[in-house]
Amino acid sequence: MICYKKFMDSNKKHTEKKDKAILICMEKQETLTPNRLLILNILLENEKPISAYDINEIIKKRGKSLNISSVYRVIEFWVKLNVIHKISYLNKYMLCDNTDEKHTHITNICTSCMSVIETCNESMGLDLIKSSKKLGVVLSPDINIEIPIICQNCQ
Repeated sequence: MICYKKFMDSNKKHTEKKDKAILICMEKQETLTPNRLLILNILLENEKPISAYDINEIIKKRGKSLNISSVYRVIEFWVKLNVIHKISYLNKYMLCDNTDEKHTHITNICTSCMSVIETCNESMGLDLIKSSKKLGVVLSPDINIEIPIICQNCQ
């Protein structure tokens, strides 16, 4: 029964993320193509960050054909809508847990198990605006800061 509940909770979370991504797409008056939906679904199925090449392999295993440049174009579409984060540290992508976040996204990546903990500057107690002003600089809007960490499970 516990496994079923976890499955149902996970399924509900995936449905909510998918619905939110589709809503963002509609609000921005963008077109939701079959390829965009396919890649969104693949990202929903993966808890950990995934590379464009891994996405392409999954597509091939499903009997479909999509060249790697098309995969990258679709990924960039979702990144532009802030639905997907590019994790430069890993050269991989993952769905954003909180697309409504108005603060600076912080992606904490465990260097041991590659799990990702998403948060924001405010929940971590970081005043990035004040700190950047002290340096005489301004943060770029819509940035995602990546911090390599060792998670509690790997400590």
